[in-house]
Amino acid sequence: MPENGNIEKLAKIVSQDIFSWLKWDQRPVMDVDWACELEHHGKKTHPSDTVFSYIHPYTGDRIYLNTDLKSYQKKSINATSVRKALQSLALSVECANVSADWQDKFHIDDEYTHTVVGLLFIYNHDNEFDRVFYDLLNAVDRKNLAIANGNALYVLGPAKIRFLLSVVNDMRRLKADDTLPNKSDFTFYYPDLVLSKRHCGEWGQPATIEMLTGPWIIIKHKAVESTEEGFLIYYSKQGETIEEFVYFLDTLSHYQLLLSNYPIRLRFVDACDDATLNFIKAKEQYLKTWGPDHGREQQLDRINPESVSTIVTKFNPLEVGMRDA
Repeated sequence: MPENGNIEKLAKIVSQDIFSWLKWDQRPVMDVDWACELEHHGKKTHPSDTVFSYIHPYTGDRIYLNTDLKSYQKKSINATSVRKALQSLALSVECANVSADWQDKFHIDDEYTHTVVGLLFIYNHDNEFDRVFYDLLNAVDRKNLAIANGNALYVLGPAKIRFLLSVVNDMRRLKADDTLPNKSDFTFYYPDLVLSKRHCGEWGQPATIEMLTGPWIIIKHKAVESTEEGFLIYYSKQGETIEEFVYFLDTLSHYQLLLSNYPIRLRFVDACDDATLNFIKAKEQYLKTWGPDHGREQQLDRINPESVSTIVTKFNPLEVGMRDA
């Protein structure tokens, strides 16, 4: 198989590794074209590299993610290439929501109302992209991008993918150390909010795309032999200020995590050297704001911050080709 073809497969390998741990279902049909049913697109077909799905915890709908997998080297990640990919994805998502051919290939026959959204997954296979990706994304010319009303597109760039790879690697290590249970015994956490209630119970929830594009990932897990039931939180920000951690603690309080008696393992992924110190200072400031509260102080003391090693993936294109040999 040509080396370029092997490089194209890297995003597929990485995405499967990530999303299987995040409780996404991957449809078996991959790398196919399906019939376009909207004349104004001026196309006969649209592509789908792969389609993932999950049940949304708050809406109870099945969300299908029509996914465009890109494996780019540093010089190929620019506003022009990203815009071109988004334009193609916008058209495919609009059509997928009405295409009988898309439904035949990817739809799951169940009782859930469904919505198709788009996911652009940009993996940097040489690990040399050092720009702030979302600055680049904001520079994309959005005129005539043709995102239909009601359609949504999501983008996971190189830094976010590295973060998710580090999260999954850490989860795998914790499971091997028997400090995280099997996949069936942990869930991504969604609190009942004033205007949003969980539709499908507390356990078995996936990590939604909204959670993945946010500043942290919250997991609730059952007890294992060496670890009691509790929470595992992966923090994606740099941790450079005390104020960001005060906001984080206030969010945990809003989610009622600080009212529980569960331990909370806070995992910093690629944070600054002062992140732990800033977090400790934020706890002190937070307690001063609330005044004497021994119970709250005890719960804050059960938050254990720790840094996680960032994972850098390196693939040999020849070895990738040999996987299918």
